[in-house]
Amino acid sequence: MPGCIARRADLTPPAPVAVAVEPPRPPADLLTCADRPAALVEDSAMIATIPGAWRAGFIGLARAAGVNADRLDRLTNWIVPGTCPAKE
Repeated sequence: MPGCIARRADLTPPAPVAVAVEPPRPPADLLTCADRPAALVEDSAMIATIPGAWRAGFIGLARAAGVNADRLDRLTNWIVPGTCPAKE
């Protein structure tokens, strides 16, 4: 077995080499700005026809949609800077 000792010294692994990896770019349809539909017109006569709990729910849904749209625009601008207009 003395021959095995000499071979073991020859099996040292080479030093690791760093390789730059480019992340895959998302498809073009995912790099579009968020759609923001126009808001509903407020009419004081119609506010009373929506129950308060429903009105609060609609407001919550609208705010959540706005937050998601802002998040999508920030992500798109992070991948492709200047694609979506900056929020004022």
